[in-house]
Amino acid sequence: MIVDRNEAVVLDLEAGVEHIGRGTARQVDALLIVADSNLKSLEIAKHIHDLAADAGMKNLYLIGNRIMNETQKEAVTSFAEKNGLSILTFIPFDVKVIEADTLGETPLKHKEIEAMRAIDNICDVLLKKDIS
Repeated sequence: MIVDRNEAVVLDLEAGVEHIGRGTARQVDALLIVADSNLKSLEIAKHIHDLAADAGMKNLYLIGNRIMNETQKEAVTSFAEKNGLSILTFIPFDVKVIEADTLGETPLKHKEIEAMRAIDNICDVLLKKDIS
């Protein structure tokens, strides 16, 4: 992959931390760590954050995923504040995502789904952060 062009490349990596130790840290402008509101997911997000920071990645952001209510949003926010994680955004839970997946369709094509609109907005939020 050529990384010295003036273009954006977004990689959706498998869950886990193997990719952090493969010498890619210096090429990453921002790492988005996606976690649900449950404690185990948030603790794993913190572990990934710490490994990435130790590898030299500078712009690390947490995305709260499948958020159904204010209680879940507050759980993510509280955990992030207590553990030094920066929240980029929240993706709401939407049963239409599950329905599309059940039908073998990509929900990304369904712009009427609130979660897809939130995902589409991530690039705009990142650009406002001036992560270069």
